[in-house]
Amino acid sequence: MAEEATKGSVIVPESMLKKQKRAEEWEEAKKKEIDEKRVKNAENRKLNFSMAKVYAKEYDEQLEKELVRLKRETKFKGGFYVESEAKFLFIIRIRGMHPRTRKMLQLLSVRQVSL
Repeated sequence: MAEEATKGSVIVPESMLKKQKRAEEWEEAKKKEIDEKRVKNAENRKLNFSMAKVYAKEYDEQLEKELVRLKRETKFKGGFYVESEAKFLFIIRIRGMHPRTRKMLQLLSVRQVSL
């Protein structure tokens, strides 16, 4: 040890060595935890995506059955079934009622503002 000190090496206190070692262990544990979380999240994403596909398929089948039921019902009654059109919403967030905003709403044929 005396030879190392004479060669110009710096003596590091034991408490600093322990602190560095502890910090390295914590860093390794944190990296391991992050990797585990990443793998878990990837698995959950795959599972959620597959479940969403299943739910969408069930919903489409349900809509199709309902459509067939309604067509049969109207045919039985002697009428014609007309499918409903897609609904469309146009939403504007208005902060205050500036004259330009009012004019824009007039141009869009919006006469009443729901607050």
